[in-house]
Amino acid sequence: MGIRLLLITALLGLSLEAQALQLVEVTDGQTVTIKVSTRDLTRIAMADGGRIVRVWGMEDHLQVEPDKESGQLFLRPVPGMAGQAFSFFLRDDQGATHTLLAVPVDMPSDTVLLRTTSRVGDSHAVSEARSSPYIESIQQLVRAMARGAVPEGYVPTAETREVPLWSEVKLVEIFRYTGDFTGEIYRLTNTSTQEMRLDEREVAALATDIKAVAIQDHVLAPAQSTRLYLVREGR
Repeated sequence: MGIRLLLITALLGLSLEAQALQLVEVTDGQTVTIKVSTRDLTRIAMADGGRIVRVWGMEDHLQVEPDKESGQLFLRPVPGMAGQAFSFFLRDDQGATHTLLAVPVDMPSDTVLLRTTSRVGDSHAVSEARSSPYIESIQQLVRAMARGAVPEGYVPTAETREVPLWSEVKLVEIFRYTGDFTGEIYRLTNTSTQEMRLDEREVAALATDIKAVAIQDHVLAPAQSTRLYLVREGR
């Protein structure tokens, strides 16, 4: 379908700086294994955009910094934490309780996305997504990337690929979502000595397979960075 779609959207300023991502399938009552950093923050969120409403059982190992507005957790290691694996529990907004076996690893900050395999209403959501109009499907992907969620049918991968663009910017791809479309998240940095103004139309004109563009901040001071979201046709 040859539609050129340009999305000019105010997106959430979520931190997606982690250079790795764990996508873990969870089922109510079952135990899954995740890796947590022994020196930096570990972010835990529901992949479908749901909320985590309670966490317990990790008091001796990790400090919890809940974000009540987004329903995510940020875990910080307790000083002197032993390097042994331990279990803790969390409950999502659908009432499911998940047991996580945390394996401490000496690694940078990471993101853990939990995707439920038996979430209430999943079958309806999947069928609705399959029947969504072309433009709505693209909009849903952009919104999911901005929230740090993973839509059904998409696989996220972490990237550290620098992409040539304009001489005044540094553009680094940090995440890619592969599914019916390809979603890309970039960190764009103003490397000039002047204030820079960004326009989605300039990016959309770079390639014919670009179906959506969204920029988080449209005015950048020197050395300032922002998020650039792209959706391309196909995989």
